[in-house]
Amino acid sequence: MTSHAANPDRRREDWLTPDGEPVQRPTHVLAHLSDTHLTAAGIRYNGVLDADAALERAVAVLRDAVRAGRHPDAVVVSGDLTDTGDPDAYRRLETALGRIAGDRPTPPMIIFATGNHDVRSMFHRHLLHRDSDDPILQVHDCRGLRIVVLDSTVARHGHGRLTPEHLRALRSELATPAPAGSIVVLHHAPLPPPSPMLAYFALESASRRGLAEAVAGSDVRLILAGHHHLPQSGQLGRVPVAVAGSTAIRTDPLAPPGHETTWASGAFNLVEIYPDTFAVSMIPVDGAARVFDLDATGCAQVIDAHPVDQAT
Repeated sequence: MTSHAANPDRRREDWLTPDGEPVQRPTHVLAHLSDTHLTAAGIRYNGVLDADAALERAVAVLRDAVRAGRHPDAVVVSGDLTDTGDPDAYRRLETALGRIAGDRPTPPMIIFATGNHDVRSMFHRHLLHRDSDDPILQVHDCRGLRIVVLDSTVARHGHGRLTPEHLRALRSELATPAPAGSIVVLHHAPLPPPSPMLAYFALESASRRGLAEAVAGSDVRLILAGHHHLPQSGQLGRVPVAVAGSTAIRTDPLAPPGHETTWASGAFNLVEIYPDTFAVSMIPVDGAARVFDLDATGCAQVIDAHPVDQAT
């Protein structure tokens, strides 16, 4: 189990609320990336996309945020880190994510889950520094927030499965609550798929039910997943689920019937945990033009032009 020290985030110090109550501050901030699909050097993802360049666009957004005073506590990458399990691709992924912190002495915790395009033995060896061909339950302590990572992959197949032994290990871990609650991470999203092809590569129904039973009544506040190449939200039983889009590509859920359509459009999620709630924001990284950028003075002018109604 690993731990991580907090980074100060002072950006809310001059924020105002309409009722004069204090602005809520997150206790934990996570950057949730997924489906980076890094290929062997010189090979394009699906023969078209430069997955390394797509990842670098997401890294650049986060690095700029850190320079501006935003400090994620952890970066979670929920599987399909590589497209074929290439060892050098795992090294390039670690190197790229290591640039997020810049020269700050306390970089964010980096947490990886394995996906169906990864090779479990290579993933374990190069990222977890362990030799194993069996699913490993990872448990990370992020300042009292427990992040439990599951392995939903089926070797040499695209669909997802959680073994009974893996689910038993999850239930055993969750039997003791964590100070700030828990987040569960896996690759195959436990939500209905957004396209016909992804329906074939979905998490098996029995595994979805088993996961729902394992987290029911526990301190799990949120499930993070990927695989669908599309930002999504939903619920597994009473537990919310947030799916991050791919950094490289986006599934079109409104494609013509029977079609699997994708776009060269990347994104990641920003997950902010509060004492009594959480917020998940989708951050696109596809080069959209900036419309405006108000500084503190500009924000004050807008606020002054909209005085609060003084209720009696």
